[in-house]
Amino acid sequence: MHLIDVTNSYRELVHSQLNTTNVNYVKVYSLGNTSVIYTESDDAIEIVLENHNRRVRKEEIDFIIERLIKEEAPAYTLISDKNQRVMEIHFDK
Repeated sequence: MHLIDVTNSYRELVHSQLNTTNVNYVKVYSLGNTSVIYTESDDAIEIVLENHNRRVRKEEIDFIIERLIKEEAPAYTLISDKNQRVMEIHFDK
């Protein structure tokens, strides 16, 4: 799997997140057909994975956590939509 930084292609999304929420850091990545939005605030980190074609796979979630969260066995909350095409991973700081 390859994680590609595509933040520059989503300037409006980044600008909107920074101006309308308490988030102070936003990055957007591509993981093939899955989009990954990483946001960080003073008290939490949220990562949203979205795939319009299929369910988000457990392997993708594990890969993203391993690559973007630099601690071993982090505690997190996983929230998904009914079809599991949008997954939100929430980490408290």
